[in-house]
Amino acid sequence: MESVAPGLSLTAEVGGQVWLEEETDNPDGSVESSGRGEWVTELGFAISYRYQHFSAFSHASAGSERERIQTVALQLMSNVQDIVTEITTEPWPLIVVNGRKNMALADAAIEADDLHMWYGERDAPALRLPSVHLL
Repeated sequence: MESVAPGLSLTAEVGGQVWLEEETDNPDGSVESSGRGEWVTELGFAISYRYQHFSAFSHASAGSERERIQTVALQLMSNVQDIVTEITTEPWPLIVVNGRKNMALADAAIEADDLHMWYGERDAPALRLPSVHLL
C-alpha cells in the first residue's frame, strides 16, 4: 500500500486495558447493567501521509482476540483505501465492472494462526496483501 502512495505511513497501536461492562437495552430505551463485564485490550492504528496525521482508529469490544484483530484489519484496509483514493483521485484498487471504474472492497480472514487480507474476490483478488502470522 505504501508503494502506491509514497509518504503513507501506518503505525499499529496497542492500547491499554478497557473495561467493557455487559449492558442490556430495554424496550423502553433505557440501558441496564448486569455488573458483569470483561477487560479487553484496545487495538488500533494511526495513518500519516507525508509526515502529517491523516486518520486513526481504536477499537475495544467483546469477542475473541481473533475477531477483534480481524475487525481492526478491515477498518485499516478501508481507511487506507479511502486515503489512497483521495491522494490518487482514482478508485483503488481499481476493478472494472460493466465497463465502469470501481474499487475492490476490503476483506480478511483468519485461518489457523494467519491473518489473510485482500481487496476484491478472495479467489481472484485485485490486490492480495502479505499474510500476517499471529502469535
